[in-house]
Amino acid sequence: MSDLYKFLIIGIICLNLDAIRSDNPCVFVDTCERCLEADFSCAWCTDKLYRFRSRCLNRTQLLEHGCRADHIYENEPEFYTLTDVPLKDYDMGTDSSVQVKPQRVYLKLVKSHSERIKLSYRPASNNPLDLYVLMDLTWTMKDDRETLVKLGYELATTLKNLTSNYRLGFGSFADKQEMPMITPELKMNPCAKAGQVCEPTYGFRHHLHLTEDAKRFVKSVKESKITGNLDNLEGGLDALMQVLVCSQEIGWKKEARKVVILVTDGFMHFAGDGLLAGITRKNDKKCHLSADGEYLGSLIYDYPSLEEIYRELMKRKISVIFAVTEDVVPTYRELSGLMKEMSQVEILSEDSSNILELIEKSYDRFIKRTQFSDNSPDFIKIEYKTDCGGQFPTLRKRNYCNDVELGKTVEFYIDVTLTDYPKDGIYTHKIRIDESALNEYMEIEVEIQKPCTCSEELDVNDENGRFQCNNNGFMHCGMCQCDAAWTGTSCTCPTDPTNATTTEAIENFCRRPYDLSKPDDLGPVCSNRGTCECGHCFCFPGFEGTFCECPECDVDCDLRKADCICGQCVCKYGWSGNRCNCEDSLDGCIGPTGEICSDRGYCECGECVCDEPYVGKFCEIGSETENKICTFYEACVTCLIEENTKTGKCGNVSEICGKAEKLEKFTTVFVKDELDIENRCLARVENEYGIPCDHYFTYQMVAHMENYLLIQVNVCEPLNYMAVIGFVSLATFFLGLLLICIIWGCIRAKDKREYARFMADQENSYMEHSPIYRDPIGRFVVPKAVNRKQSNPFL
Repeated sequence: MSDLYKFLIIGIICLNLDAIRSDNPCVFVDTCERCLEADFSCAWCTDKLYRFRSRCLNRTQLLEHGCRADHIYENEPEFYTLTDVPLKDYDMGTDSSVQVKPQRVYLKLVKSHSERIKLSYRPASNNPLDLYVLMDLTWTMKDDRETLVKLGYELATTLKNLTSNYRLGFGSFADKQEMPMITPELKMNPCAKAGQVCEPTYGFRHHLHLTEDAKRFVKSVKESKITGNLDNLEGGLDALMQVLVCSQEIGWKKEARKVVILVTDGFMHFAGDGLLAGITRKNDKKCHLSADGEYLGSLIYDYPSLEEIYRELMKRKISVIFAVTEDVVPTYRELSGLMKEMSQVEILSEDSSNILELIEKSYDRFIKRTQFSDNSPDFIKIEYKTDCGGQFPTLRKRNYCNDVELGKTVEFYIDVTLTDYPKDGIYTHKIRIDESALNEYMEIEVEIQKPCTCSEELDVNDENGRFQCNNNGFMHCGMCQCDAAWTGTSCTCPTDPTNATTTEAIENFCRRPYDLSKPDDLGPVCSNRGTCECGHCFCFPGFEGTFCECPECDVDCDLRKADCICGQCVCKYGWSGNRCNCEDSLDGCIGPTGEICSDRGYCECGECVCDEPYVGKFCEIGSETENKICTFYEACVTCLIEENTKTGKCGNVSEICGKAEKLEKFTTVFVKDELDIENRCLARVENEYGIPCDHYFTYQMVAHMENYLLIQVNVCEPLNYMAVIGFVSLATFFLGLLLICIIWGCIRAKDKREYARFMADQENSYMEHSPIYRDPIGRFVVPKAVNRKQSNPFL
């Protein structure tokens, strides 16, 4: 019965070979849910009248095999835009800007398949800025407060250069008014030890809500008063929490870019430090400001934690700049690293004189950075990809960009994937893609395609349905519901032989363990290369094995010379090579030394495969100076050269060369021409004149176990010292004579140039006399002819 049953199954498979292809991901998937997950093109047929074996094919194939169109369940993702307002800069009239588009989209997700949404972001120019200055006003910050007063109007000018639409606010902080944060006896005047009078210690004081009036800001800072505390830690986080949560009191505008600049020269208390003062209640993250701006919860609630601060910054889209002195910068940089999306650290000078520069630089960094986050549930995976407006040649997996210029559009490609069905059965969700620092976002209305549903009425006795289930079950929603003692996709598997009652249990017989030491750690059904029928794998073409784990052997594997074991050609005795087409003969790998590949490799198909770094026909060459065969022949070749040149120094040629002949037969040929071969050997032989003379030789295998030796004999004559001395003397004489002529010519040319320059100077020279100089010698010239009409005065 069992053999007949298996034969029947194989027959059914053969009849359906037109649909059974290893490249068809839908074939042999046995449930609707698995079918739709197998590939996006897969569809499931729920038609009772459908008679084809596989119910999971693509829509076209199902229709071709008789499935009615209204009984096909398939992946039906949808995407369309609901709201897509164009990007625009800030408009004073509407008090709004649009920096993210689209604003709302609809997405229908199918399991295991991704949908891509393109999100565009462009930073708006002249966007509103709300800047709240939160200042440490303990005693060491006295000079800093005065500096801020002096720079108040310049601060307004600085902000106006950034955006004409800005507002300023101001608050100050010190610490909790309790031991060990303060000294009780100095509570009313904590500066008494310094001989000064100052304000009693307070936790946080809100002085000025956000306003466009720069004069009010300067006045508020000027009227604030210095206080003090005992330890070197301040209550900055207490104050920062109130600035974040007291939206109405501070006056934060929803559309504005919101920034807090926290100015201090000290460290801060963290959550848990309040226990030192007996304050045990956890910070409740609520506003506790009085009508005049005093923090009323300082002695009631503990300091907030960094995690609480970070969550509020993200929730309320407020950025913070820690402007701190250089000695505490490392600590604040570590702190900022835990919430880097919403914070920066800048180095403050000792008197805060560079605060304007810090604000301008930090604002520039904030406005040029964009980052997106989402509130997607665990079963929906969201990935961001962008090239940051052309900053990168390809898309990178990241949800942020730096150095985004005003007016330039940056595009993010958001891949949304349903990884699992929601366990609570809710199939509609809303996901927000938020810009981290702005009140700009894209909302995704997600509908999840439900798992395969069926409204068909159950009919246990339907003859057609029972026929499709081999009369061992009945058809319901396109799947066989098997009777007792039967299981399998078509209820063809008896449960008695395997003691398995479910399809999953039967499939386990078709799963190969990943690790034999862990039999419960099972791999895929039939290695994803076949179909499981009653606990046996029927492999797709091209695969074989109990679990279809082995590819079929290459057609080039000659079964006369090899055995095919799990896709690998295992050579029979006497054969080797990748295709077992090489006889196991080592003759071609035995070199002149008698070693196989010089003991530096192995023989494959009659050729040496050398170990690193050896090369050569017999792996004999190890470096530029080392050659095993050269060394082997060197003694014999030296003897042969001495014999050929008749130096008479080698008297036992037959004995020395006989050692080589025992392993190799070689023929020797002497040549006078230079050996133009890359790997030639050197033999240095002393001739009859006592001069070491270099001779080259090389070897070449011309027949099996027979070498052909070529030896180049050089004639090294002794040096003729008289000729050398004569040549050197003559060369020295002519070289000296040439040098003297060159020097003489140079001197003559130089003298000629100097003489010409002297003569030119003489022609151009003239006498200059001082205007106050008068020559004492008078000179008179008697005329040659005197007018005859005049008498001679000398007569």
